Amino acid sequence: MMPMHDSDPVRQREHGLRRVGATTRRTATAAAAATLLLSAGYAHVLPSVSRPVPGAVGHSSGSNPQAPANAPASTTQPAQTTTGAS
Repeated sequence: MMPMHDSDPVRQREHGLRRVGATTRRTATAAAAATLLLSAGYAHVLPSVSRPVPGAVGHSSGSNPQAPANAPASTTQPAQTTTGAS
């Protein structure tokens, strides 16, 4: 890049903003590319994590959801709520 010899503060500011914008775009592009590469690498290296273990108890991904055998029982107690306020 050429050094700025112009003493106009508006032009200096515009030039600086263009440089910062370009650097930000390059950084964001590099971060997105690195994220894609890392996620593809982990998906390739760790494929066994997503496979179900034979004989394990749990939900299978191919089954249809079923309604519970008994309907929820009604209660006369008031609902309990928790808030973050002290």
